[in-house]
Formats: sequence, C-alpha cells, structure tokens
Amino acid sequence: MPTRRAKKSRAPAPATAATTATSFSTTILTNRSNPSASQRDANAGPEPLSPEDILSDSRIFEPARPFYKSRIFHFVFGVLAGVFIALSLYMAPPSARLQLEEFQHYIALSFAELDLPTLLPQSLLVEEFMANLTNLLKPPPGSDGQPFQPALQLKEELGLEPHFPVMLIPGIVSSGLESWGTSDCSAKIGWRARFHRGTLAKSYRMKMTLIVRQNYAAMFRAVLTDKECWVKHLKLDPVTGLDPPGIKLRASQGLDAADYFVPGYWIWGKIIENLAVVGYDSNNMHLAAYDWRLSFDNLEHRDHYFSRLKQDIEHSRQWKGLKSVIIAHSMGSLVFYYFLKWVESPLGGNAGPNWTEDHIESFINIAGPMMGVPKGLTALLSGETRDTMDLGSYGAYILEKFFSKNERADLFRSWAGGSSMLPKGGEHIWGNLSWAPDDRHPHCRDVSYGNLLSFPSEVNYDVVDDPALGREGTRDQATIIRNHTALTGIELLHQSTSPEYHELLKNNYSFGITMSKKEIEKNEMDPRKWTNTVESRLPLAPSMRVYCFYGVGVETERSYFYTRSELENGEVKLVCRASEDEGEICERLNETNAMNLAHDEGESPKRPGEFTFPPKVYIDGRVHDPDSKINTGVHFGEGDGTVPLLSNGYMCASGWTTHADLYNPARSPIITREYLHEASASALDIRGGNRASDHVNILGNHEMTVCGLGADILKIVCNRPDGVDERYHSDMKEYGDRVEIEHLP
Repeated sequence: MPTRRAKKSRAPAPATAATTATSFSTTILTNRSNPSASQRDANAGPEPLSPEDILSDSRIFEPARPFYKSRIFHFVFGVLAGVFIALSLYMAPPSARLQLEEFQHYIALSFAELDLPTLLPQSLLVEEFMANLTNLLKPPPGSDGQPFQPALQLKEELGLEPHFPVMLIPGIVSSGLESWGTSDCSAKIGWRARFHRGTLAKSYRMKMTLIVRQNYAAMFRAVLTDKECWVKHLKLDPVTGLDPPGIKLRASQGLDAADYFVPGYWIWGKIIENLAVVGYDSNNMHLAAYDWRLSFDNLEHRDHYFSRLKQDIEHSRQWKGLKSVIIAHSMGSLVFYYFLKWVESPLGGNAGPNWTEDHIESFINIAGPMMGVPKGLTALLSGETRDTMDLGSYGAYILEKFFSKNERADLFRSWAGGSSMLPKGGEHIWGNLSWAPDDRHPHCRDVSYGNLLSFPSEVNYDVVDDPALGREGTRDQATIIRNHTALTGIELLHQSTSPEYHELLKNNYSFGITMSKKEIEKNEMDPRKWTNTVESRLPLAPSMRVYCFYGVGVETERSYFYTRSELENGEVKLVCRASEDEGEICERLNETNAMNLAHDEGESPKRPGEFTFPPKVYIDGRVHDPDSKINTGVHFGEGDGTVPLLSNGYMCASGWTTHADLYNPARSPIITREYLHEASASALDIRGGNRASDHVNILGNHEMTVCGLGADILKIVCNRPDGVDERYHSDMKEYGDRVEIEHLP
C-alpha cells in the first residue's frame, strides 16, 4: 500500500489537525499491511507536528466572522424579506397578480412533471427521520396550556365521580382504519398502517387526507409515489361494497383509535381526558370504532359491528347494573340511530321493543347530520365541496393533477357509508325552487336555498318545464341543465352515476319523508328507512333522554351553482342499440354524441350497465356575490361549518317534539342545546380556542363556566344533569315551524 511522500521541491505546508489525523491513520494502516515499507519511508516523510502547532492551526483561533455572515442575520433577513414580498403581492395591481398567476401555472406544470418515485430515497434514514418528526410534533397529553379543563374545576365544585357506563361512537372524520393485507400492494403501505379520512383537508382541507401513525414514512412515500395502490386500499368493490380481492382494511380499536386525527390534532382526546379526570377508564368507557366506508348493512355482515355493540352495552348493564350513556358525533349519530332500529327488529338483533328502555339512559347527539348534508350530494356528483373550491386556482390545479374530480367522485361513490349522509326529507325539509324554511328572505326567490343545485342562465337557456327526468336507463340532457332541489338532486345522482351505484343507493337507503302513522309502522320492517329520521320513529323508550348539542354561528355550505364542462376529444363510450335490420349495433362515440343519439331516438342502451352519460358538471367557481353570501359557486347559510343548521337542529327542535305523534310516540325527553361559535382572536390558535363550536372543534369546547359542552357531558354521565337545559342562539325553532308536516292516519 503506497504511502504519502513529502515533496522535496519546496518546504512542506503547515499541517492542519485534519491532515495530521489523516496522515496518522494512513501510517497505521500502512504499518499493519506492510511494516517494512513503512519503515523505509518513515525517514522521508514530514516530521510529526507538536500539539501546540496543531492547536495554533485549528479553527478555535480563527478571527470572528462579521455579523452579516452569521446565521442569525440570514434568518432575520429572510423573515423580513418574506414579509415584504407578501405585503407587496397583497397590494399588487391586477396586472401584477395576473403575471403571478402565470408564474404559478409554470411552477405547477414543472411540479407535475417531477418523477417523485426516483426523487424520494428508499433508505432507512428517511423512515427514521419521518418517524422522529412525528414524535417531535406530537404534543404531550392535556396540552393547550389548560390541561384537563373543565373537569378539574367541576370535580372539586360538584364532587363529580363516574356513574353511568359510557360508549363513544366517532364520526366519519374520527375513525382510523388499519391495513391488515399481505399483498405486494399492502406491503408498500405497511403492516397495520393506519388510514384516516376527513373531509378533504382543512389542513383536512382535502377531505381525504391519509395519515399513518405506524410506519409513517412508508405510508407517506406510498401516497406520493403509488397513488394507485393507495386508492386501491381505500376504494371498495362497487358491486359487493366490501374490500376488493387482496385488500383488507379494518377499523382501529380502542380509545386511541379516535383520540387524535394526526399527531397534534385531537378529536376525542379532550373528552376522553376530561372523563378520565373524574374517574373514568377503559373499564367503564369504550369507543365503538367502525369502518365508515361500509354501508350499515355491511357493517353487520362483515364486522358484526352492531352485534358487538349490543353485547358491550348489555355487558355494562350486567356488570354495573346501570344503563349506558351513548355519546355520538357526526355520522356516529346516524350509526347509533340505525342501531336503535336494528337491535329491536326481528330483522336485526331481535331484542324486542323494550331493549332500548332497559339499556340506554341517554343519547348525546353531538353535531349529528340527522337530515343529511348538501355537501354529500356534490361530493358524490362531481367530487367537489367548499373545501376544494377554497383551494384557489393554484391549489386546485395541483389537486386536479394529483387526484382529479372524477377520481374523487368515483372513490366517494364506492363508500356506501358516506351516502347515508345525503339530504333527507326532500322538498318538505330543504325547500323547493322558490322557497326554503331557512331562507334569510323567505319571499325573495333569487336567493332561495331550495335551489340546491343551480345552473347559471347561460346554461339554462334551453331548460324545459317538463319535470320528467327521462326513462330509466337513459340520460336526458334536460335533467342536467335544470335547477334541482334536494328531491330532484337525488334523482339526478341516480341517473348520473353507474348502475352499480344506483343499485347501492336503492338497496341501502331512502331519502323521502313519511307523514302517515301506518306507513311509519310499516317502515319498521324496512332497513332502508332506518337511517332516515322522517321515515322512522324513535324507540318506545319514554325514559331515554336525547340531547342534541351542536354549534351555530359558522358559515356553512347550503347550496351550489353548477356548470357544464366541455368533454375531452379522447373520451369515448361504447354504446349499443337495437336495430330491426342489423341486429345490435355497437359504436364508440363521445359522450355528447352518445347522449344525443339516445335522446333523439328515445331508446335505452340494450345491455345492463351500458348507459349513455350526460355532460359532466362541476361547481362554477365564477359565481360570486358576497352580499348574498355566495363565494366561488357556493351559497353559504347557517350551521357549524360542515352541517347546516337545518340538519343539526330540525329533528330536535321540531321533528321529535312538535311532531312527536309521528316520530317520537313514547315522548322521550328531547333537550336541544346550541353552542355559539366564538373563535380565538389569536392567529396562533389554529383550533379556534376552547370556545370554538364548529363541527370538529366542538369536541374540545369548554367555557370556564358550567355552561360548556365538556361540562355538560360530564354532568350527564355523572348523573348530575341539573342545569343542562334547552338553549337556542339561532332561529331554529322558527325554521322548524315553517316546515309543513301533515299528520296522516
């Protein structure tokens, strides 16, 4: 092994500590491999430096750098420059903003061309970094500066202690899913990697954010580099409504299945913490997580979810001798309402008509969309909601490149569970083309929320007055371009989607209204009616208290403005039609021609599943009228930011009270309690503070008096319900009175 020799043509350069160490290690290696050679060259090499010489040449004695070269200066300068640029762009004239949008478009195109699989390393270092990053971001329990409030205060003041067993039922945002598959695709995701859905990210501002708590880096890489595998895991089979072959996703279990959505973003964490303070633990408090993608029928068929829920509640009754308090949030309230019908029916749990009275003390319904949500219709129709419209042109472009509207709608339609939140009650509840019960100006037709889907005048120029929606199996253009109410919007969804989804809706759900006692009694044997609160009734449980807690004072999407898109030239469909002379003729036509062909000839496609399709529609972001609360094609009304006031409050304020003969014949006590949204003034408080009452953050609401939501729940479960009385901040009672319900025999 050759050794370094000193140059004889000039004096040796002063050695640094690094070069000396290198020379020293080289000499050691040389001595081990070739001692004789090293001895011959020892005299020819440079003399070793003394410790003083080494220290004198080290960086310790270097002169101090100027301040303008320091990292602190660079950091401060960067922050100030960023603020200056942001202010300049905010005050820039329209011409400059247009140039900025063009630059954003260029950046977006460049980003779209990146080959992420080749850019992301596959090393263990990346996985370790991502895992450490999540641990760094995860806050300690009881963070926010006010841990375990208001439980600590109330426990001392009221002497609270555990009483009733508690069952928590999370919503569609809350429940985590785990991958139990062993296929190659599942291996990329990671063993028991955890999925979350939420309502396409509010930061969930794309309500299909996917997060993993275990094997985070593998999941992160899978989302960016193998979208097909990611979608394959989340998408259900369109025919069976279950996992496709080779994929196995199941609901996470335990209290930690819904405590945090992502590290640092709590959902049920605050309620669980406060219950723990007064003495609750995993023995008397349980969380019934479920796969929110499944239809309610498949929840029982595949996972035996309702059978296990029944068993857990019965076990608590036998062990403690007390009935249970059910706390359900969002979609969880619909799941539990369905359970109340299932458990007593001969078609379900067959426990008899007294089971609810014997086992349920109270049902606390937190922000439950008992009448559905309009955004459910738009998500299934075009893959859009207010969240996607708020992204702006640049964000929408990136989202469309990564996960287009058609892809999102196709994925959402495979989730039969989400379809349970489509608007219910038709025009009686949501209004018609000229009126809605929650209109701010009931006599002004132009701003009525009853037009759930409105098409601008340039699209409506050829609208016909005939309300007929076309023969089954065909797509009538007049169906698409007319304005739609909640009733005709559901019919539009039926006719605008695949036959498989049409069958899924028809076999699992009903979205009408029943005003006859005989019909409601008959509906007890029809599981499709069990998720619709105006086609079924509460159980005969006169002592069961129903609490309706929800937030008000947040602008909430109520109706939409739509337009049609031009079809791409490459999109074709195989259309088959019958001919007496030539038999069956199949042609590959674009969607517009295929639709016109079927419309002109008045024929339906012959083969099942081969439909001609209407022009694609999407929310028209150009429609903007701040005075009428219309922004980027979305018409806003009252609610909690996700669920309109009409859906949160109608059954509690009117349906189960004013019309109790139909929908609450046992006269179960109904207590409605509204929470006014009061967001924190601090921009650093991204959750809105402890007085926020929007759809998710209401789970952490606690006013420092005994009026807060957290305090109300604690008092109910600890059998101290005094003071948890009815309270309204909105005009919900008036809106309920405007809904006309005619009681029939």
